[in-house]
Amino acid sequence: MKKAIVILSISLWAWQLYAQQDLHIRIHPWTVLRDSVLCSHKHADRTVFIEDSLIPPILFDVNKSDIRITPQLTEAINLIQDKKGVLARISIVGSASPDGSLKWNQELGLNRAEALTRYIVQKTELDSSMFHVCSRGEDWEFLGEILDERKDFPNGEHIQSIILEETDNEVRKRKIQELDGGQTWHLLIEELFPQLRNARLAIVSVYPKFEPIASEYTLKRPPMIPLNQYDLMSPKLLPPTIDKSQSSKWKIAIKTNLLFDAVLVANLGVEISPWTHWSLDIPVWYSPYNISSTRNIRLLAVQPEIRWWSKEAMNGHFVGLHTHVAGFNIALNDYARYQDPNHALWGLGVSYGYAMTLGKSAHWGLKFTLGAGFAQYHYDAYRNESNGPKFRSGSDCYWGITRAGVTLSYRWTLLRKNRKH
Repeated sequence: MKKAIVILSISLWAWQLYAQQDLHIRIHPWTVLRDSVLCSHKHADRTVFIEDSLIPPILFDVNKSDIRITPQLTEAINLIQDKKGVLARISIVGSASPDGSLKWNQELGLNRAEALTRYIVQKTELDSSMFHVCSRGEDWEFLGEILDERKDFPNGEHIQSIILEETDNEVRKRKIQELDGGQTWHLLIEELFPQLRNARLAIVSVYPKFEPIASEYTLKRPPMIPLNQYDLMSPKLLPPTIDKSQSSKWKIAIKTNLLFDAVLVANLGVEISPWTHWSLDIPVWYSPYNISSTRNIRLLAVQPEIRWWSKEAMNGHFVGLHTHVAGFNIALNDYARYQDPNHALWGLGVSYGYAMTLGKSAHWGLKFTLGAGFAQYHYDAYRNESNGPKFRSGSDCYWGITRAGVTLSYRWTLLRKNRKH
């Protein structure tokens, strides 16, 4: 009875507000629009209708931004297709669970929002300018809403008190992790955090005239807000956001090839990706020492490679085009030692590989690579003995495997502000 009275009161208040305004925003539950800036509208004879209550959050795997085809996602695509004629803006907000660093969770939220945007653009052929994309990072407010519904969750009220009293996210995490020796934190990871790894979207449509609010909707917030105030909605609730229009991402990785490490050839590489699907990989190998008096692998080599990634840079499958330049002095048997005569080995090749994340940390990764091509080289052959004489010179062209690796990498994202023009 009390609930019915509350709903009726809100509905009457909304109708009175509507009678005083020519143009309003209509908001359903699950709204995410307080997190983003919507398009303005100046026509007083139209109504901005925000349809997001019927679109559940699109969930992601831990530390992932890969799109999974689910019934909820299909339903969202169908709704967007149906509303093409009246669409004004689609707002997408990505978020992450708090089990990770604040910086990474902010980046991961943006990755998820961008991934959902790319998928919708691909399926609907909408112009990307219709989308507003940002990151909410760690969505503590949503966690509080979940705990409101899970009254039986252990230490739920205590967790909500910490969320309300502490404004520093790291302090929140530490205090929650201290509850029950960490048991409550692990229970959050298992049961509630998966719901926070999401991207939520709101469809903003423009209609010729306003329609009354359907009675079946139960509103968590006031149902109508004057249109000229919507960009000021709950600013105190907003965490720092990353907006595509204000910043760009550079993915960077430092790596070592474990196959070369196994044969005691020191190597270090760097991979940079300022683009969504492309990256540049530059590994360097250096071996200045002898294995024994008659065995040595001395070389200095570099093998830059440009890569195209099917999903996003440094994640999943890729193909690459590489070149290689190397100086060498190698003795692998008792017969001869081969040395380049100031003409470095060079060549080209193509490769295929796959990159994966190690464990729960999105920073550590493992990459498998195999490539083939050719290498053109000149050599001088010396007897493999102390001060052995040169007995032959020659050149050759090798065709076969030119790149192989099981590479351990540490990755991070560098955010760069776009220049203003």
